[in-house]
Amino acid sequence: MFSYDREKIINEERIKRLVSWYEGKKTGPFQIDVELHKRCNLRCLFCARYEEHEKLNEESKKYELPKDKWVKIIEEAKEIDAVVLNIEGINEPPLVPEIFFPVIEKTKELGMYGIVTTNGIAWNEKQLKNLVEISWDRIHFSIHSSKPEIHDKLTQKKGSFRRVIKSVRILNKWKKKFKSERPMLNINVCINRLNFRELPKIVELAHKLNADYLFTEPLMVYSPIQENLKIKEEETKELEKIVEKASWIAKKYEIDNNFATEDKNLEEEIVESASKMKPLLMKEVKNLNMDFISAPCFKPWTQMAIRFDGSVTFCGYAEVRENVKDKSLKEIWFGKIFEEARNRMLKKELYPHCNKCVPSDFTQRRRFRKELIQALSEKYGR
Repeated sequence: MFSYDREKIINEERIKRLVSWYEGKKTGPFQIDVELHKRCNLRCLFCARYEEHEKLNEESKKYELPKDKWVKIIEEAKEIDAVVLNIEGINEPPLVPEIFFPVIEKTKELGMYGIVTTNGIAWNEKQLKNLVEISWDRIHFSIHSSKPEIHDKLTQKKGSFRRVIKSVRILNKWKKKFKSERPMLNINVCINRLNFRELPKIVELAHKLNADYLFTEPLMVYSPIQENLKIKEEETKELEKIVEKASWIAKKYEIDNNFATEDKNLEEEIVESASKMKPLLMKEVKNLNMDFISAPCFKPWTQMAIRFDGSVTFCGYAEVRENVKDKSLKEIWFGKIFEEARNRMLKKELYPHCNKCVPSDFTQRRRFRKELIQALSEKYGR
């Protein structure tokens, strides 16, 4: 069973920083989300990039930042006390190895906690071995079914299931050889009409792959193709029973997850609210009148998102942005756009893009709020 030793310390730091902001003491960003480029080798049916796949690949080649700039960004992130570097975005990170690998090596050289999400089909053995050698902290492999034909249908790539499973097994081989529990192995699943009934089987697969965590995300609707994949209202009751069975299996195998634990990321209300999250965000804080604690989103105080072209904001969906080509991370973090976002959240004024809030962001934030209240109660006795 995974030790979570470093994860516990890091989460405590997240809550400490929220406490500092509550007390009026400004801190640097806890986490920086980076989209190194916008290229991908899959055109998944459920992805936000589905309708613009080729366009985004070409656009990325024109506007993505060079390796040296990204390395400098990581150094700046460390200077303003960022703890976590999360490599994400609607892309496949290692598809541009001349950027990706220098970035992850610099991240670990500076002692930051590194996360990467991948579809798993572009890796070679040397690259996976390198992740273990540098003690990369966490890797999320996207595996959307226990059945090759369903996974391949969702990714629109024949053989993609076989290739991602191969990558996971190679990683596990090197973890075993080096006697290392890192990188922590997460399996990501986009829950939709084609795969929700096999969630228990996916838990079984996660066990066979020695996964430490099974991360589920309800389908988000970005285009008409996804409407057909969305779990229908009449199917949510069936999903509830399936989650119950999957939860029992996960508990048996001691696989941590976000559907059977406190986060409850596959609750009926959350699944139905995906892609129209604003009402749920407001419902969560409607009866809270605790100033900072009542903010519907904490991202302006904890996270910074840097996209492939250098644009920076507090959320990947936000339209108003600064750019690292014009300002330092410190100037941006303590600057106008972030301050405006913080003030807006204090007034419970959501942005139009908040409807696209990812369900797991909502459920994690719900947990962070509880932990923040507990920390303040212990500190101030209230």
